[in-house]
Amino acid sequence: MVYNGGKPVKKDVYILRNINKFASVTDAIISREFSYRYHVLENSILESNRFISKALDIPLASKVFCFEKVRVVEDEPRSIEKVYIDYKKVPGIEKLDLSKESFYSILSREYGIEINQSEEEILIVEANEKERQLLNLKIDSEVLLIKGITYINNYEPFECFEIVSVTDFYKFRSVLNLDE
Repeated sequence: MVYNGGKPVKKDVYILRNINKFASVTDAIISREFSYRYHVLENSILESNRFISKALDIPLASKVFCFEKVRVVEDEPRSIEKVYIDYKKVPGIEKLDLSKESFYSILSREYGIEINQSEEEILIVEANEKERQLLNLKIDSEVLLIKGITYINNYEPFECFEIVSVTDFYKFRSVLNLDE
């Protein structure tokens, strides 16, 4: 908590995402010295549907790992994150504790996986009932929706993901070099 004249003042809690570079949200939270924790909502193996199969370039009904969590930063729920990964690439991941550190740190340490590219679509949409409940939002609230696919090994689809967050949690930055 930050104090101004003895009165508590709420921190400006946001994460700056550089659109030109892939980076861990957890690392960004740590660099801003925010407190954080995760509530795991789902950690399971499912069969892929048509959408997931197409996004991951795998056959329909393939085994996929599904992981969903609520990210709590500075004691407030800030985002709901859901990922799907071809289970062949991360066998046994459902047995790991995914609530204590960066998901990408775990992927790197346990599977040697490094994300080298990401494609994202950023939208503002009306929050559904589940999102309002998990993020403590009022009826008719809007949320930031980020949908995308990450890649490894020269454009090989690794995960498809969806992030729903309170609208002021992410700020975006893009730097273009016009000399290239």
